[in-house]
Amino acid sequence: MVFKPTSSKNIATTNPWWAKIHLSIPLLLIFHFSFFIFHSCGLDIEDPTPPSPPVWVQKSFPEEWPERGIDAHESGGGIYLEWETLVESEIKKLHIYRAQYFDVEDSLGSYDSILQLEVEGITSSEWVDTQIETDVRYFYKLKSEDDANNLSSFSDPVSYRILRSVNSENSIPNGISSFLPSDRTLSWIYFFSIEMENYCVTVLSRGGEFILREIVLPGNYVGDTEQYTIPENILFEPSEIYKWRIDIGAKYLEGIETAGSESAWATFMYKGDSLNTP
Repeated sequence: MVFKPTSSKNIATTNPWWAKIHLSIPLLLIFHFSFFIFHSCGLDIEDPTPPSPPVWVQKSFPEEWPERGIDAHESGGGIYLEWETLVESEIKKLHIYRAQYFDVEDSLGSYDSILQLEVEGITSSEWVDTQIETDVRYFYKLKSEDDANNLSSFSDPVSYRILRSVNSENSIPNGISSFLPSDRTLSWIYFFSIEMENYCVTVLSRGGEFILREIVLPGNYVGDTEQYTIPENILFEPSEIYKWRIDIGAKYLEGIETAGSESAWATFMYKGDSLNTP
């Protein structure tokens, strides 16, 4: 009997169905392995790694200018927050959380999300919380969110409490036609003694150029007229207008205030030592 070699075509047509599946398994494995290698190179895969948490700007000392970090806002009705600029390119949002401290219960409430700030392509790193009450301590935390919607862990907490501010109407001198007295004295009235520890006098040029900033201890902690005499070595330009304000500081921790307020800016004109009114 003569045996004829069987063609490959005949083999394919005579193999049972389970043999065909067996031959296909290696091909499927090769396909899936290639797909994994292709996508593991960073193409079209979202990184599950959460971004770094934001970092608060360290609060400046009372006598430093410009002020940095958490503080009373000069509008008189808000808490100023400042954080380091988010440099990670994939960060798209900043989440701000706030909790209220209850003095009577000596407890801290839960942190609630109060703002989702779009920061992608924006270099702004500050915000003012105006939805607050005077004499209430608030705590704040931050989270960052990347393009893949991953949230960072919480930042460290910071806290601040707004105190009642000096009314600029009770600040003398005040007005573009109000002259600095010849004795160089600034005076103001503060009616509230709650927690206040000291004042800080700031004087700037009308255009915002720094002139001086100095801590002043109260003459009376229960509320009265206070005053500060500008030193003779501080030079002013005749016929120029300057602005000044009174900051109040309290609850200092390691030299940093955690409660305070800032008055609105008052103004005065300097006409020269011999021309200023007494």
